[in-house]
Amino acid sequence: MAKRSISPLPNLLSAARILLMPTALIAALAGSKPWFVVLLSVALATDVIDGFLARWLHAESEFGRKLDSAADYLALLGGLAGIALLWPDIMHRELPWVAAGLTIFFSVVVHGLLRFGRAPCYHTWAVKVAAVACALSLVPLLCEWSEAPFHFAMSLQIAAGVEDLIIAQLVPWHIGQVPTIWHAWKLRRQQMVTKANSIIGRD
Repeated sequence: MAKRSISPLPNLLSAARILLMPTALIAALAGSKPWFVVLLSVALATDVIDGFLARWLHAESEFGRKLDSAADYLALLGGLAGIALLWPDIMHRELPWVAAGLTIFFSVVVHGLLRFGRAPCYHTWAVKVAAVACALSLVPLLCEWSEAPFHFAMSLQIAAGVEDLIIAQLVPWHIGQVPTIWHAWKLRRQQMVTKANSIIGRD
């Protein structure tokens, strides 16, 4: 088993993402599209880098997962608010897709709070792919080239949210890093076997 690192770098990148979003919103309020795009792009880049560094440095931790999720929530809301301010016509046109993505996103958060007393931090592969797809889809969307990539990214986001809800049903306790439904099913099976063995042992 790899030894866990005490490197603070991944958490510092997540914290930087949290600090960047208010600055990006200030740029949006000032009407500066270039600065908003630059700051949002840097913030989204840290989302990819912090996870990679955490795995590479073996610095994964429960605190790091919580911090990363909090930064993701802020980046999502801040990014949407900035786009609404600077590109209101696009936001109005794409509102049904945005609303659908936000509905599943907050459904996962609320379900986690009610079921586990905290927002889930599964960090599934689907969520990671959807996050990258959403970030990349903003380029053709905001440049008015095509909205199709954004619609595809939102569809991935919805599918990833549904997967999170299914995982919460399969694994009725909170656990971080559940890559897929298959992994959740394996955890459920292991729990059932452990419980069965415990009952047999008592008998």
